[in-house]
Amino acid sequence: MHFRFDQLGKNILRDFFGLVGAAETEVEVPAGDAQRIDVWHVPDPALLVAHPEIEPGLLRSMAVEPGMVEVFSQALDAAELHECLRKRYQWHHTLELRAERRLPLPAAWLLSAGRPESVLRGFGFAAGPAGLYAPAPEWRVQVVVIGELPRERGTVLLRLLGSARVRRMALRDLTELPGDAWERRVALPWLVRLSFEVPAELLAGLPSEERDFIMETREWYEQTLKQAEERGIERGIERGIERGIERGIERGIERGQLRMTARLCAMRLGRPLAEAEQAALASLLDRLGEERVGEAVLSFSAEALAAWLADPSAR
Repeated sequence: MHFRFDQLGKNILRDFFGLVGAAETEVEVPAGDAQRIDVWHVPDPALLVAHPEIEPGLLRSMAVEPGMVEVFSQALDAAELHECLRKRYQWHHTLELRAERRLPLPAAWLLSAGRPESVLRGFGFAAGPAGLYAPAPEWRVQVVVIGELPRERGTVLLRLLGSARVRRMALRDLTELPGDAWERRVALPWLVRLSFEVPAELLAGLPSEERDFIMETREWYEQTLKQAEERGIERGIERGIERGIERGIERGIERGQLRMTARLCAMRLGRPLAEAEQAALASLLDRLGEERVGEAVLSFSAEALAAWLADPSAR
């Protein structure tokens, strides 16, 4: 199960960094043994300027320069720290070979769900803002202890990578954000996918806090769908008075489903749907059904989803 939560964190981080530049997960580092960077990102200054809603804070600080991010579901230990540094130096060497010139050393952000007491003490990390630790500046390494981050909007995405207790509080904070909050657009598709891909037999055996996190995610998603349908029913009734209440309700439900599915598509694509894509989505819902369309929206990459919507024979 730790793998699923780790993957959740990587996907959320990749999609966040993708708002303000280029980002990849599981980046292979050329070396004698298999090494992969959890998340590698390179910012685009123009995109940073174009997203003022991402307020100054830890996430924006992480996004302003190229860097690697490593995610740890437990407390980071000394061996893992050395492995991260080795990967960072090897990757830096690879980048310089490709560029055929000297490049600045990339920043390394190490996100630790637990407090890595021996690492912080043994390697001389000094405390900064709440939850943030760093050695001498030239090391260009930051350890983020997720459980120590303040409970505020600017940390909500990072806190989804914490322990089960921290994740649950972060989920509740996320649900209280406005419906159009960018943090919800980034996190919701991956939270929904995680909550529905866990088999019932595995769910029953999870620790109570992890099980509760998944169940709360499902309840949030289903409530969001219900609210969208209710809004659709209200609009359908208003428009259907002259044409008959029964058809108005039916169309209202259909529109609620379409509106919510279109919103999830926009989240996955990172942009609003074009008119042709909205029409294609309505046709797909009618032809394939809500279950199949929902599966495609949550499982396809952004590129694959755009191609699927553009395919008249999509299945």
